[in-house]
This record gives sequence, structure tokens and C-alpha cells, in this order.
Amino acid sequence: MSAEISKMESGMKTAQKVDSASINQIISAYQNFASKFPKDNLTPDYLYKAAGLANGFGRGKQAVELYETIIHTYPDYKKIPECYFMEAFVYENMLGSIFKAKELYTEFLVRFPEHNLADDARAAISFLGKSPDEMVFELKQMNSDSVRTEN
Repeated sequence: MSAEISKMESGMKTAQKVDSASINQIISAYQNFASKFPKDNLTPDYLYKAAGLANGFGRGKQAVELYETIIHTYPDYKKIPECYFMEAFVYENMLGSIFKAKELYTEFLVRFPEHNLADDARAAISFLGKSPDEMVFELKQMNSDSVRTEN
């Protein structure tokens, strides 16, 4: 199965355009592998790739389900922090659930306060629910405040 998945991955990398059928096929292949070989070392990586593809192709609900599966089934997986962060990101940007996004970004910060995405999580929390104009205004304010303190 992993050889077939590798072939699909290679095909996607070389394709000029990836269609919905190809995405469905590879996500299904990742999930089928996970179902048949839940203890295999490749399984959490495959599920993470499937979540990333679901996220990248606008399938927020599916991405969240995959991140949740990884978090609950593979708690020692090396990319668990990224799973928490990305789940929050999907809730914020694709599913429009500011409350759930804040909850998950906060949980990420409690669990992984020193992770390289921690500053991104803090920034995301501070901008949750704000319009692009409000965000630009705040960024300009922060920038002008930092210029004043440097002088």
C-alpha cells in the first residue's frame, strides 16, 4: 500500500494541475492505510498529509477530523503541536468558529509555550474576530509604538 501511495504522491508532485478526484483518491489511500495498519510508523504521517491536503483544498471539516484523529490516537507523534495549531487555524479560517479557534490556540500555548508556532498562536488570538482593516490599524499602531520606543 505504501508503494502505491508513494506513486500517487509522485504523480501529484509532477502534475501541472491536481483535480478533486486525485485529492479524494490520495486522502482515501492515506485513510485506508491508517485503518489497515494503525500501529505502523507511517500512519500518523499519512494522516497528517491527508489533513494538510484536506485543509489546502477547502475541506475544513475533514481536516479537523483528521487532526483530531492524530491528536487522540497518536499523542506521541512528533507533529502533535502542529496538529493542535492547524486545527485551530482551520476552525478560525475555514469553519469560522472563533470560539473554538481561541480554545485550541490557547490549548496549544498551554501545552507548547516554547514551540516555534507559539508567537503565531498568540498573534492569531489577538486578531480573532477582527476585520482586515482593524488588523492593519493595530499593526500600524504597534509599529509606530515600537519606532517611538527605539528613539
